[in-house]
Amino acid sequence: LVAFSSDQMYQRFLTALRTEFTLSSEGPLKDYLGIAIHYDNERGTTFLEQSKYVRDLLAKYHMSNCSPVDTPVAPGTYFTGTDCCDRADPAMKEAIKDYQSLIGALLWLSISTRPDIAFATNQLARFLVNPGPSHFVAAKRVLRYLAGTSTFGIRYHRCTENANTLVAYVDADFAGNPEDRLSVTGFIVFLNGGPISWLSKRQPVVSVSSTEAEFHAASIAGLELLFYRRLMQQLGFPQHRPTTVFEDNAACIFLSKRSGQINRAKHIDTRVFRLRELVRSGVLELSKISTQDQVADLFTKALSAKSFARFRSSFLTKS
Repeated sequence: LVAFSSDQMYQRFLTALRTEFTLSSEGPLKDYLGIAIHYDNERGTTFLEQSKYVRDLLAKYHMSNCSPVDTPVAPGTYFTGTDCCDRADPAMKEAIKDYQSLIGALLWLSISTRPDIAFATNQLARFLVNPGPSHFVAAKRVLRYLAGTSTFGIRYHRCTENANTLVAYVDADFAGNPEDRLSVTGFIVFLNGGPISWLSKRQPVVSVSSTEAEFHAASIAGLELLFYRRLMQQLGFPQHRPTTVFEDNAACIFLSKRSGQINRAKHIDTRVFRLRELVRSGVLELSKISTQDQVADLFTKALSAKSFARFRSSFLTKS
């Protein structure tokens, strides 16, 4: 997904790979593990989509003719375990198996070409062992959403400015779930017009402030960027400047740059200093962005249809 400035550079890259690996060529890659790959050399784009996978999934669960919805999760929804089933009940054995199969299929979509369902699938995956009626309904809602967006995918562009330059957005939903008050980390990393990495995941510990939740999220995103910066270096595309990470929490940005002890942040010192180290070493630079423009918000909570569609347009397009 990196953009080579010339065919000669691409050939040198292949020559270097052949010194380490045995390579064969069967022409342009058109399909990989169910991911369809479309090239447009004239426009300089590569488009990845899984429309056939979605259609097959809808057919499997007899939802090919279902009524589509605008969002994978109803706005403002937080999943809880209040109606979880009794896993020891023999009558629930097949239902649980079907739920696990469906969530597994949705997870594959969410990590391949459909970042827009990452929040929904991550939250529903918490109840794989003993799902309840609300979780079955919510899983079917994700399918209804996919029915109306089956042709959506990720498009990468040949860039003339800022080519092969990483950029990221990071956010956290502070203690949103009333059941356990665990915050949710969300981030997305872009390269050449499209996302290459994203995450929606509950944080392992309860944060006592929004700043702490944001620091946790920024730290996780920073480690991901550290990996991709090293990968880009090995591919011959070093990142000459710190990677811009858009963050909407001013206190998080302030503490990432400030040296010395912060009394109100004593309990998060480890993450403070790790994040500061990444900033100081030039790996990343947190940049303020308004909440209304925070793309990563889509990975941390169930948004309204209007906000969801606006953020989704930043990384998904129709075929």
